[in-house]
Amino acid sequence: MRRDVVIVGGGLAAVRTAQALRDLRFEGSILLVSDEDRLPYDRPPLSKDYLLGRAGDDDICLLGAERVGELDVELRLGRPAVRLDREARRVTLAGDGDVEYEQLVVATGARANRLPALDGLAGIVYLRTAGDARALRDALAERPRVGIVGGGFIGLEVASVARQLGCEVTVIEMAPAPLAVVLGTELGSFVQEWHEGQGVVFRCGSVVTGARGDGRLEELVLACGTTVPADVAIVGVGVTPNVDWLDGSGLDVHRGVLCDAHGRTSDPAVFGVGDATCRHIDGQCRVSGHWTAATDHADMVASLIVGEAVDDSFAQEGYFWSDQFGSRLQFAGTVGADPQLSVASGAIPDRAFVALLGEPDRATAVFAMNSPREFMRTSLALRR
Repeated sequence: MRRDVVIVGGGLAAVRTAQALRDLRFEGSILLVSDEDRLPYDRPPLSKDYLLGRAGDDDICLLGAERVGELDVELRLGRPAVRLDREARRVTLAGDGDVEYEQLVVATGARANRLPALDGLAGIVYLRTAGDARALRDALAERPRVGIVGGGFIGLEVASVARQLGCEVTVIEMAPAPLAVVLGTELGSFVQEWHEGQGVVFRCGSVVTGARGDGRLEELVLACGTTVPADVAIVGVGVTPNVDWLDGSGLDVHRGVLCDAHGRTSDPAVFGVGDATCRHIDGQCRVSGHWTAATDHADMVASLIVGEAVDDSFAQEGYFWSDQFGSRLQFAGTVGADPQLSVASGAIPDRAFVALLGEPDRATAVFAMNSPREFMRTSLALRR
């Protein structure tokens, strides 16, 4: 049976697309296909409250069985997509034959990048799924020595959790400071000093080249020849979009399935949402793996499918937030290398401020700590 809409993926972008279609009174059939064998769930808590035990499986569930019935959505769980035949409008699923579609939404997300040099030892964690988070939560309960490879937001969130649980924590970051690529070195250095005040140790300007241990991790090896003692290592060195199943389909793929600003691909019957996509806008390739972007993508694609005008006035480029050591960090926009920094409100030493980042003649991003109301006001002004 050919479905009106087939959504391939089981994460936030996939679920929000199905919900947005029903919100727009779409009455056709919807099939959602997920490679995971459990109901769709929210990923941001996995590196925060879920690790701390403050949130359980029910708390992070995006689409419970009752809601599935209310939305009249058919689910196929534990069935990865392996091939797309655009001419026949057919998706082949592993171990479950084919499904045919009138319109297809690619929402297959991304997977964590692996470091082959760390393969072969127990204690190496790539935090991407609920299963990964459960295993890490159990490991942290033993208060191990924790090494975090990569000083991005996920790595710093895990560092915060591990310290709150009483673990020794060392963050190994290739850049001069954590978050330097996102915020610039000046603000990244501030974040580092703040974490150091909580007991986190940093090895910046360092690269992990290997690991040692007798079957289980005992230490991480750095390019400079020194080592970092660790019983558990959390690796956060970026992600790769899950678009391998599109090989040979003829669909344009770059750093993800290639879409325009509203989620249209090179095939008028295929759309893209979330982490599996990249968007070429004004001659630039933009990749966004953030929670709010997935929701924005879903709303726009749902509007296209039902033939309504797309409202992208709400889209807040590059917006995300992070909770660390009881503080809320928020960011919106994009920055280049070594952006200029100016404080719009508050004071950085007080850990309650809003800062503008960008070029000498214009701001292109806003970053805030513990200032949600001022952040919203400033980010709205920046967009205007």
